[in-house]
Amino acid sequence: MATQDEQRYNHIMPFSHLETRKIVSKPRLMFRPDPVLGWRLSPEHTVRVAFRSGIFQNIAADGWRYVPGSQTAQGPRVAIYGCSFTYGTGLSDDETFTALLQRDMPDVQILNRGIGGHGTVQNLLQLRRDIAAGTMDAAVLAMISDHRFRNIAHPQRMRQYLSEDWYNLRVEHVPVARFDGKGQLQIVYREIWQPALRDVEFGVFLPDDHMINLATCAVLGMVCETAKAASIPLQIVLLDALDPDFNSAVFSRFPEATDISNPHDRDHTFLPRDIHPNARANSLFADRLQPLIRRLIGTDLGRRSDP
Repeated sequence: MATQDEQRYNHIMPFSHLETRKIVSKPRLMFRPDPVLGWRLSPEHTVRVAFRSGIFQNIAADGWRYVPGSQTAQGPRVAIYGCSFTYGTGLSDDETFTALLQRDMPDVQILNRGIGGHGTVQNLLQLRRDIAAGTMDAAVLAMISDHRFRNIAHPQRMRQYLSEDWYNLRVEHVPVARFDGKGQLQIVYREIWQPALRDVEFGVFLPDDHMINLATCAVLGMVCETAKAASIPLQIVLLDALDPDFNSAVFSRFPEATDISNPHDRDHTFLPRDIHPNARANSLFADRLQPLIRRLIGTDLGRRSDP
């Protein structure tokens, strides 16, 4: 017999029933290997949020976080790329900032391209895929300061892949950025199973913060070049301000970048149970994003359609 939570789920979900979907206890458990991205979300999966009663997160048949109303929305397609902040860890389907944007912008189709653990390199690779497939008309790249460590093979990040979950999921590698001898940016793949990282302190050998920031700025530069070459309007937004020097480096180089961050406190996150932005924070993200998206689709797309 279905529980009360399951009955509520079946009532609100229009595209499938709970009994036909695989339910997992955390987002990572629905990852599947992807040769380009490293990992992606599994279609027709559901996450039951462990620390919030009756909250389910759903992956639609296309393999992306379900955005209520997006499937039937008409108008420009706006893809929002990011990590678990964009995916909406801890949030119901209608609490994510992508869902709130869709609710308030019915004349636009909002696509949630957030995957937990992804960084700017993986967002760039997915952007390329979407451009090649012709599946979106404008792009928003949503960043957090931790992406700096995801964009390179940083030991701090690589140690996290030693979790047994990653081994059981058969995720084998992660794409990262590095510079060649001429200073040209390259995307290479590193095996995630690096047991030697577990007990060795590599801090003394790591690049300094400025060099780490340079790597992410170089990836952002490639994102901008990729969007420009395809005539795709692009907006970069920073969702946290935990590293002011990093944010300043991004703002000084990219006029496309805007700060829409919230304080990292209990009023805006699920702390102490979870660090991710809560429903209030996502509402603020949506409020700040809406005029930026209107500007993208109202001016840039308007120019593209002019004869």
